[in-house]
Amino acid sequence: MPNIALRAFRALFPKATRPVSTLPNEAQARALAALLVAQGQRALIHRTVAGFAVEVIA
Repeated sequence: MPNIALRAFRALFPKATRPVSTLPNEAQARALAALLVAQGQRALIHRTVAGFAVEVIA
């Protein structure tokens, strides 16, 4: 059981991310994230003061 909890924790809170881009609207951020996912990477989108940041989970 502890192994399952650890895997779930690591999936929810990744160790590190690498910024890819900051885009002005959510639609563009989602499109970029979809492209990254199609390439086999794990993408993360979050809101910033400048717009929406797209990051890749390392």
